[in-house]
Amino acid sequence: MNCPKCGAEIEEGSLYCGICGEDIHIVPDFESEVEQSMQATLEHIAEELQISGTAFSSGEAAGSETPQKKKSYLGWLIGIFFLLILVLAGVLIGAWHHMENSVEYQMARAVECVRTQDYEQAVSYYIRARELGNMDQEVGFALADCYYAMDNVGGYESQLLALIEGGLLDQKQLERAYSQLIQSYRARNDYQTIDSLLNNCDNEVIRSTYQNLQAKAPEFGFEEGYYQEILPLKLSSNTAGTIYYTMDGSEPDENSLVYTAPIFLDNGEHIIKAVFVNQYGLVSDVVTKNYQIELKIPVAPNVVTASGQYSSPTLIQVNREEDETVYYTTDGTVPSLDSARYAGPIPMPLGDSAFSFAIIEEDGIVGEVAERTYSLQLNTDISVDMATVTLYNEMIRTGRIQTPEGFAGESGIYQYRFQYPLTVGEEDYYIFAELHVDESGGSISTGSYYAVHAYNCICYKLLTDSGYSIAEIP
Repeated sequence: MNCPKCGAEIEEGSLYCGICGEDIHIVPDFESEVEQSMQATLEHIAEELQISGTAFSSGEAAGSETPQKKKSYLGWLIGIFFLLILVLAGVLIGAWHHMENSVEYQMARAVECVRTQDYEQAVSYYIRARELGNMDQEVGFALADCYYAMDNVGGYESQLLALIEGGLLDQKQLERAYSQLIQSYRARNDYQTIDSLLNNCDNEVIRSTYQNLQAKAPEFGFEEGYYQEILPLKLSSNTAGTIYYTMDGSEPDENSLVYTAPIFLDNGEHIIKAVFVNQYGLVSDVVTKNYQIELKIPVAPNVVTASGQYSSPTLIQVNREEDETVYYTTDGTVPSLDSARYAGPIPMPLGDSAFSFAIIEEDGIVGEVAERTYSLQLNTDISVDMATVTLYNEMIRTGRIQTPEGFAGESGIYQYRFQYPLTVGEEDYYIFAELHVDESGGSISTGSYYAVHAYNCICYKLLTDSGYSIAEIP
């Protein structure tokens, strides 16, 4: 049999044309059987009528047949006719019922409606096919496409969401459904719904693909709890945006502190609350962490040289363990990693001085501070100023410099700066460091030191190769 619309050959028993989807079997499938039956019946009725007519004519002429027999025969013929009508109606109703409950028929009609852009009718056919048990997930996508073509955004998104929630999609179909749904949400700038959708998704591939559209709560570099060290707490987010935090227990918002660098937590209890706001304005859940920090503070270092007044050069000495690092200051501040590091005995400054010593661990924990005050006054009539003038004169005599200002010709300018008094052997000296001054006025040590006797003002060269010793200036 050929399709009456496109002329394509129809497979025997098929309910529709596989090429164009035309319904061709409603009447044709039953045409030969019903038509033959109707034809035979009608022919039989015609024959009977003809016979009846002939008999009636003959009877009328002969007067042999009664009116009651004629009436009975006519009623029988009318009954057969109505029975035939009922049979034909039943056949047509059965055919309609078969098509209404045929998945293939519904799908064929849906495809034809899509081809003719009758999307509303196509939707009804697709829905009916789904009701009849067609579980092919591609039918769901086709239904969504019809809604999209009709500009029915609600139906489009609802259908895609139903596909996702149905749990029957394979990985590629799942990615396709999320892609189309998220694209639709983004077209409406509905990032809040996207965030909610992804938060409810347990597929890691999907979540990873669209992580930039989420506002995940900030991650903390340390778990909350008890620590005995300073914590450099780091906060991180999954994508571009800003982390806001508080340390006073209040709820963080866009007016709170902005996280830009590790938060150092030292001794005490700390409550850190943080929230993340991504580039689309989505706000994450607030994360709260509690930290209890109890540092093991190193004890104060053992400064052997006691505070007091001194009349002769003295070295300030600190006893320490091999694994201890001691730092000190002379301005009354607490030592830090930027302070001077104790490497050996320190010559006591002339006059009044104050030292603060502390052990500082590698992680920056500052121990208890040991403070010492000193007053050193030598029992001599020779002052530092007198020793300084004597040394400059000696340098002119030797040709090291040419003027009291330290000018040395092509060599530039040399200066001699007092450092501290020092006992070498059994004699006391004022120690000076030699500095070279460059064109910009900056100075740098030359590594040479000179000693002026604190009681007779004679100048010497100070040698520091192995301990301290003095030598005559050449």
